[in-house]
Amino acid sequence: MTADRLNRKNTLRNTIFFGSAGILIILANLIMALGGFYYITANYVLFAANIALNIGIFIDVLKNTRRDFPLLAFIASFDLLLLGRVYVAFFRGPKNLLYNLEAENFQNLFTALQIITVSFIVVYAAYKLSAPLFFKREKAIREKGAGALHREPLEPIIRQVSVAVLILSSVAFFFVLFQTILNVFKYGYLGSFTHKPDKNIPSVISRISFLFVPSFAVFLATMPNKKQLKMPMLLYFVYMLASLFTGRRNTFVCEAVMLLVYFVLRDNFLPHEKRFFRKKTVIAMIVVIAACAYFLERVAEMRSGSSGNKGLFSSILNFIYSQGASFRVVIKTVDCWDKFNHSTTYQFLFYPFEKYAHNNALISLIAGYKPIVETQNMQFVTSTHNYAHALTFLVAPGRYLSGGGFGTSFVAEAYVAYGIGGVIAISAMIGVIFRFFSSMLTRPWVVTAFSLIAIKDLIYIPRNYAFAWVTDISSLTYLCYFIFLYFASLLLAGISSHVRTDPLKAVSSVLEEDKT
Repeated sequence: MTADRLNRKNTLRNTIFFGSAGILIILANLIMALGGFYYITANYVLFAANIALNIGIFIDVLKNTRRDFPLLAFIASFDLLLLGRVYVAFFRGPKNLLYNLEAENFQNLFTALQIITVSFIVVYAAYKLSAPLFFKREKAIREKGAGALHREPLEPIIRQVSVAVLILSSVAFFFVLFQTILNVFKYGYLGSFTHKPDKNIPSVISRISFLFVPSFAVFLATMPNKKQLKMPMLLYFVYMLASLFTGRRNTFVCEAVMLLVYFVLRDNFLPHEKRFFRKKTVIAMIVVIAACAYFLERVAEMRSGSSGNKGLFSSILNFIYSQGASFRVVIKTVDCWDKFNHSTTYQFLFYPFEKYAHNNALISLIAGYKPIVETQNMQFVTSTHNYAHALTFLVAPGRYLSGGGFGTSFVAEAYVAYGIGGVIAISAMIGVIFRFFSSMLTRPWVVTAFSLIAIKDLIYIPRNYAFAWVTDISSLTYLCYFIFLYFASLLLAGISSHVRTDPLKAVSSVLEEDKT
């Protein structure tokens, strides 16, 4: 009886919010058809539809927060990176709306907002409709808890080897990071995009540094206990803090979100009384997130050379407005629609694959490709299919050549390539992938490791290339490294008399370690 009441309550609530959003979207289009003065009203009605849609999705996700947390993280990213500026600009009023959102007219503003709204709806719809594909794993998590984990007898050895490689590769990794930081200090944040580092980094050092990130991903994928987490987490946290000195805040934020998603999903396998994320913890984390937003905004202000003491609320508001700059990519795509050659714009969408082919040693050797080195100058922008470079140069050539840029977005790339159909297809793909992430810890360690690497790109995809995540996890270095880990662990297992070979004993051993 209680379940029936809850279902009726949930159905009624969803009907109210999603139904309201649907009605408002239809109403906005009808008002838009009237033209003239009604353009402003139509934009505000569509904005209200987004608010209703967000509330409906947020409340629906809260019913299964632990399972749906990856989606919740994406929704927060989508709202912040694509709609943050929209929220601030609309609440400030219609007086400077076009100026604040850098739109040419209200018709184009409506089109851009509608494209983003369609993407948002499709991501959520695909997430919900793909549930049957992952039903068995999600059910196992609910009913079996830690028993749903896929643990292999070699994982304790794989964990130890990955930690050893993590420590060794950290030396090379921090050396490369230090060179990047020096480049920023020498030329400034914008100047670092137009100048290469003075010192060429040896190929061996560069290759070894690539092992740092996958080593940490493998380490997490083996489900270490609290004691085992301490040293690798400290090392990784140092890297996250050091990345702020490059002026790029997204690295710190994406790494932090990945860790948050991982530990929230891990909580699903613990008894309720031992879970870390409870009401008090969540409230404390909200405070921490607000403080981090203030800190990151101050980093941006120092990076730009601005000064002045701003209050917490003002800084957070500025943070939301500045982070929502990806809306500019979509609105400028709409504004410049007629300036593109639409017989070739599909190449913007697939640029990550082009870059991967040119920069992969094996493929470039076979095909005779030259490596792609991204530098903001005339020579590069006139020959590239990088949408971030092409759009910025098309709209503001002087800004581009001085190191500035708009960035890119999967929504804009999909739209300029294949119109609204492209937006629907890419958004549906993202929805299914985030449903996959909900049960990723129940999969083999190698799948979980790849997922942890991919999730950082996909959380940032509202301000990133649509397929950068594919090329990142397709790295030949990562693949060879994971194969090396497996065979090295087999070798160590064969020469060690202390390694357990019974899978059941190995699983119970891992679970016992987690309890401690």
